[in-house]
Amino acid sequence: MIQNIQTNYLQTTTQIDDIYLNTKFQAYTNLSFMKEALGEIRATINGILTKKTADIPLIHRTIYAKGIYDISKHRFQAIATHDFYQKLNAITSHKNYISVQNIIKKYIAYTVTDISESPQAWFKHSTQAINELYRLEQDYLITIDKYINQKSHTISIELVLETLFFFFIILFTIWLSFKLKNAIIRNISLLEQYKNVVDRSSIVSKTDIKGKITYTNDKFCSISGYSREELLGKPHNIVRHPDMQKFAFKDMWDTILAKKPWFGIVKNKKKDGGYYIVEVTINPILNHKGEIEEFIAIRNDITQVIQLHEDLEHTQEELIYRMGEIGETRSQETGFHVKRVAMYSELLAYYYGLSQQEVTYLKTASPMHDIGKVGIADSILNKPGKLTQEEWRTMKTHTNIGYELFRDSDKPLLKTAAIIAYEHHEKYDGSGYPRGLQGENIHIYGRITALADVFDALGSKRCYKEAWNDEKIFQLIKEERGKHFDPKLVDIFFEHLDEFLKIRDHYSDISSFMKES
Repeated sequence: MIQNIQTNYLQTTTQIDDIYLNTKFQAYTNLSFMKEALGEIRATINGILTKKTADIPLIHRTIYAKGIYDISKHRFQAIATHDFYQKLNAITSHKNYISVQNIIKKYIAYTVTDISESPQAWFKHSTQAINELYRLEQDYLITIDKYINQKSHTISIELVLETLFFFFIILFTIWLSFKLKNAIIRNISLLEQYKNVVDRSSIVSKTDIKGKITYTNDKFCSISGYSREELLGKPHNIVRHPDMQKFAFKDMWDTILAKKPWFGIVKNKKKDGGYYIVEVTINPILNHKGEIEEFIAIRNDITQVIQLHEDLEHTQEELIYRMGEIGETRSQETGFHVKRVAMYSELLAYYYGLSQQEVTYLKTASPMHDIGKVGIADSILNKPGKLTQEEWRTMKTHTNIGYELFRDSDKPLLKTAAIIAYEHHEKYDGSGYPRGLQGENIHIYGRITALADVFDALGSKRCYKEAWNDEKIFQLIKEERGKHFDPKLVDIFFEHLDEFLKIRDHYSDISSFMKES
């Protein structure tokens, strides 16, 4: 349709007798169609990004509009005057325009596997490119107007000017009306198709400004277990799961009432008491006055993905814990040692202020601190007496062995295990091994595990020593503040000593053995 309009309009401009004005109008027409084609591309790619799927019909529309854009651009460059040719080059050389063109190329290549662009960012950058073309279009129209004025003054026939101007206005009005009519019809059709696509592929609901449900699609009813009659008119918390506290939705309401879209992951309750987890986008819909009329929520069911992720994490944690136990049992120590070290490390990391993700990684990976002992001979590992200098040098290599086991992994959890195995015998004053790191050059994972490991080891009986009493243990930790241990961690240890002792008592070798039995 755009191509037909363009052809008709170009044919009309060729009927103008003045060759210069004829060329100007043709250039202006092609510039206008560049802008309109880019607007069509903006809409189709926005649809792809919003749905987060490489929708083939939308890609076809993008390719078609890109063809119109390229043809119009080449025609404009072929007949535009040098100054406007340079202005267009300046626009197309701008990094924003190049970024827009790169995204267009990506989505017409039929090889899209990762839709990572933000719809909002795309709309912003493509609109900037369209506005630049609009400004250039206006500049070109000004040059046409100036030429007509100069022409009228030269021939001193005001009637010619008025006739030409009137003809231009009528022609432009007819063209604009025809274009707007078809654009409206096209947009209505596209919106209906978009709605059908979203309804078929996503869980959709609409609510009024007070949060009462005004619309649900079949997928919403199917996954929630409620009928449409049971949902309409009800507040949306009819599907709120008890695990989702009310305060969890404060950010959502603050965002959408500020007329911005909100994105998040929400756990919902089914009618039968079960649950489902969805990835949600909530968009406020505004009227012509900019006031919120309603909210539309589009969801994707990710329950199985979350469950699978949790299962994999639990399996990974169990394997790491068991591997840690292997390292400890080789040196005739109980597997409960690694359990206690993990719990102590978690507590120290939490009060130190690490993120929840880091706390989880540290707790899960800390049982691997002595995994390198699997490479140490039993004669050294379990020797009851004092080690010789050569035996001690061999014993210390367990840090390097543990590090080498995990150093090449690209998994965050195993990278954490590599750091802990490598640095848990470093000392704050630089007198530790294997590298003699000092202060905060020792990774916080290593500093935390060092204190947790020593605290537990001192209170446990080993083949080469008896267990120490608490008074002696506490005295050594205080003396080693700023020497062996990070001063801040020592302070945290004593500030929350009752919690550490509670962990030790709960997971003592005897009590834990009784529980396992």
